Amino acid sequence: MQVNDSSKLTVAVIGGGVVGLSTALWLLRKGCDVTVIDPTPPLPGVSFRNAASFGNASTVAPSGIFPSASPGILRDVPSMLLRHDGPLTLYWRDLLDLAPWLTAFLSASLRSRQDGIISALSSLMRVLEDGNAPLMDEVGNVRFVKGKGSIHLYRSEAEAARAKKSNERRRAEGVEATYLTRDDIAGMEPNLAPGYVGGTIFPGCYIIDSPEEYCRGLAQNVIKRGGRFVQAKAGNITSTADGVRVEAGSETVVAQRLVVSAGAWSRAISKTVGDRLNMNTERGYHVAFNNTEGLINHPLMYLSDAFFLTPLSHQIRAAGTVDLGGLDKKPNPSRLKVLEDKARKMVPALGERQDTWMGFRPSTPDSMPFIGPSKKDPRIVYACGHGHLGLTLGGITGKLVSEVLMGEKTSVDITPFSPSRALFRLS
Repeated sequence: MQVNDSSKLTVAVIGGGVVGLSTALWLLRKGCDVTVIDPTPPLPGVSFRNAASFGNASTVAPSGIFPSASPGILRDVPSMLLRHDGPLTLYWRDLLDLAPWLTAFLSASLRSRQDGIISALSSLMRVLEDGNAPLMDEVGNVRFVKGKGSIHLYRSEAEAARAKKSNERRRAEGVEATYLTRDDIAGMEPNLAPGYVGGTIFPGCYIIDSPEEYCRGLAQNVIKRGGRFVQAKAGNITSTADGVRVEAGSETVVAQRLVVSAGAWSRAISKTVGDRLNMNTERGYHVAFNNTEGLINHPLMYLSDAFFLTPLSHQIRAAGTVDLGGLDKKPNPSRLKVLEDKARKMVPALGERQDTWMGFRPSTPDSMPFIGPSKKDPRIVYACGHGHLGLTLGGITGKLVSEVLMGEKTSVDITPFSPSRALFRLS
């Protein structure tokens, strides 16, 4: 796949979220001719509000090396589903469609699988800034709040003990983690309700103050470097002798290579290629509150509640929960109420509700993204399935995809992230 100096590799990228835009910009930096296909890219005059990259927790989190499918999750799922304020909901009529995902999810929770998953995710986290920093420097006008870190909070000594064991593994993988006593936390976050016994601060985590503005900056630099956007939904994909053809509205885009980074829509797109990605759709939510300066100083999370409360310059944002609801349902107002109630219990002085949001997140059963070539056509490369780590892993994913397409040695071994990996196995 190496390209000689006298020609440009033509690449079509389906998806204008943070992963697709990061991939497009990395490819342009390496001299490719890039077309981005997306119905609502973050261009001037185009609303970006429905994108998953709009409504996340606004944090880059190298601490996120543990899969959602943890040992013992099978025991905990029933109670999660029965609690109206639990961190997980699903629609029972979707159970047949969810079955392959749920089966692979339970397989990923086996202790025999955990070490490999954690090691693979850690390999990405170690080179995170090799992917992010060059793009952030190029965008330049977005506020990145570094140096404060994020804090995980524990409600019981048993939970703290389990977390200390997890943090030993994090430190072994190069993730800095420092235990905080209750007094430490009270001094750092005086407005936090005292429902904790301790916590951990991860100094390497940082805030992107406006993920939307960051994505708009990425898109602007794609154009500056000569890339173009086709504002349409990707349709039929056909592999031909002269390249890969993508129907995009009234236009047919023909490129030598294709990258599928369409987030939650990537599963349906993979079927048109002849692949079947085992991924499903989480509906992510956020509730934003008017910001009072100094009310909270770090991104904060209770592990058992599975959402972050993040201080941004324009709002304080509560983002999270898992709602396995697919792409065809309206927002569930009860999930927004749960988020708001828990956020106010966490920080009683929170101000007026400013905004609410729901978007679609591409979720894999083992919490690892799909990065690598299609089994049907190696000219097609997948870069999707990042779940809650899209903002964190967007830059390094783009760098890895550019290395694959340029025939370079990849910065890390991408074999564990293969789109055709076996997601269901007993050992």
